Amino acid sequence: MKKTLLSLLLAGTAALLLSSCAAVTEKLATKENIEKLPEPFKSLVIQLKKDQEAIAARYTQGTKTMLKAYSTIAEAVGMKTQAATLRAEADALNAGSSLSDARKAMNRSASIIKAVRDKVASSKGVAAASKEKFTQGVQIKNQAYLVQVTLTTDASLKAANAVKAAKGASPMQMAILTTQLDPLYFIIRDVPKFLAEERKFNDICKEYAKEQKISIPTAPLPTPKLSNMNF
Repeated sequence: MKKTLLSLLLAGTAALLLSSCAAVTEKLATKENIEKLPEPFKSLVIQLKKDQEAIAARYTQGTKTMLKAYSTIAEAVGMKTQAATLRAEADALNAGSSLSDARKAMNRSASIIKAVRDKVASSKGVAAASKEKFTQGVQIKNQAYLVQVTLTTDASLKAANAVKAAKGASPMQMAILTTQLDPLYFIIRDVPKFLAEERKFNDICKEYAKEQKISIPTAPLPTPKLSNMNF
């Protein structure tokens, strides 16, 4: 019991410290402070900001597509309520949505996505509600996968190049740079985990399609190629 309480206390303290650090660095990375940076560091931060904004937009679009795919597959296997919820999450994401919005949408949908995967995996001998919808859903899912796998590779390269270019930066400069690297770190760290589960689910979909005599598009799903980075 004491160990459990200690673990919770330490976890809470760590979360608080990380939150505080993030707030401090965000305040440092103001337009005025960035303008005061010496070259070439100023140009590096400005370019990195543009890069992470572009990558965040691609992640949001990829997330929207993936949620749409799972909604379609859920409908195909008779999960109408779950399909509607996933569709609503997908429809809520648009060009103005942030990376944070997309992350929250995926977090809210995680349990439903797992339920859809489990349903397909356990539906041997159970006729699909719509074979056409299943084929469509798998095709959309593969498109979303390819968006996210290229996104992960790009985020990895951009972060690696930025860190390499920032060698010798002062603590203040690195603090400002970190605010622009954080979104890339999330992509590099968390997206490959999701894609690994997608590769497993792809095999389940193939087995289900074979058993149901459903024709689905064959698409090799590549593994993200990450650069060797020393963060």
